[in-house]
Amino acid sequence: MEIPQDVREMLEPDERILWCGKPLRTPFMLRRIGFIFIGIPWLIFPLIILGATSMKILSEPPVLLFFVFWYGILGFIFFGTPIYSSLVWKNIYYVLTNKRIIIRKGLVGIDYDTLNLDLIQQVNVNVGFWDKKYGTGTLTIQAIGVRPIILYAVKDPRKVYEIINKATRARKHST
Repeated sequence: MEIPQDVREMLEPDERILWCGKPLRTPFMLRRIGFIFIGIPWLIFPLIILGATSMKILSEPPVLLFFVFWYGILGFIFFGTPIYSSLVWKNIYYVLTNKRIIIRKGLVGIDYDTLNLDLIQQVNVNVGFWDKKYGTGTLTIQAIGVRPIILYAVKDPRKVYEIINKATRARKHST
């Protein structure tokens, strides 16, 4: 896999890449599908209220404006979620070196999260429903004093977990 040039430029001369990757697209996109199911009651609720009244009320401008606003927001949520995930997926990239973990991400601009290996306290692997189907998992890397770094939809997560643990132990013993 080709490492993006901007990430390559971040590496120090003595830094070696141990693993790099990108989330698998399908499970990365499907992890937000549950959010859509939460919206179904919100989709039905105004129709129940409207069913209790006459359909004639729908021609009133304030009621019509309400429905346009209500379903506009729901449409944005339903269609915006997969579009957002697709755009984020395009820019996300994970790199594990012998010194740190680098995550490249962003929607409009590109952001970088880095975590030195000697600060890592714990690595957790979560294999959810979609992850089982696609052979992926989510790794949560925790360190003291910073928010956890999360690697979503990583192919063969247990192997990556072992690589991170081995690199973390080696880094802590070398300092």
